[in-house]
Amino acid sequence: MIVFAGPSLTDDDRALYPDADWRPPAQAGDLLKLHGAVAPCICLIDGYFDHRPAPRHKEILHLLAGGNTILGAASIGALRAAEMAPFGMIGVGPIFRAYASGRIAGDDEVALAHGPAEWRWRPLTVPLVDVRATLLRAVRKRVLAVQDARQLREAAATIHYSERTWDAAVESAPLPEATKKRLRAWLPAGAVSQKRLDALACLSAAAAGPGPARRPLPVRTVFLDALARECGVDLDRPRAPARAGPPARRDGSR
Repeated sequence: MIVFAGPSLTDDDRALYPDADWRPPAQAGDLLKLHGAVAPCICLIDGYFDHRPAPRHKEILHLLAGGNTILGAASIGALRAAEMAPFGMIGVGPIFRAYASGRIAGDDEVALAHGPAEWRWRPLTVPLVDVRATLLRAVRKRVLAVQDARQLREAAATIHYSERTWDAAVESAPLPEATKKRLRAWLPAGAVSQKRLDALACLSAAAAGPGPARRPLPVRTVFLDALARECGVDLDRPRAPARAGPPARRDGSR
């Protein structure tokens, strides 16, 4: 399988699938470069959206129409899977289901800042989906009351994704100092990375063989042709996939 992943997975997670073709977070054109590739399936997990253009819907449609099986989860993969499920893309995990059901809608739910490739895309900030999952666990563990968790979630949502850390969220929340102290002590061991859990579930589903996806009708537009020219892809002739370049020094991903 071909996997586009960055901050949602650790090196230990990648080591569980040594035969996977690991790619950096996807940007516009990276999926289109797989035109003509032979792969059991493609996993879209992480992708750029801020300093680089995000993967386009049309390139996903093009691959689906060509017979590729594409799974999405955790980050931009979950968002694209929710948008493209009617055309055959397969979504995995609670984040995908939350987008598909409309319980969450904003792109910033999965956005975070992370380090470059040489830092193994180490997360530098916290996405809202992980804030939600962690606060739910904190309530269940009686670390926070429900109202405290709601206030902290609202405080975290007001912080730009590039600056959203647990320290910043806890500091800005209108909570008693005793509550903040208790939460800070609990977070190192108690925080939940829902993005990582969903990414692992996506890899597991792909390894198990999700089966052939429904193939939509081929889509060829002037915009897809323009993207293909920009990426050096000849859509009229199969070609081997190209390797993507290294990510920026510090970027946003979802």
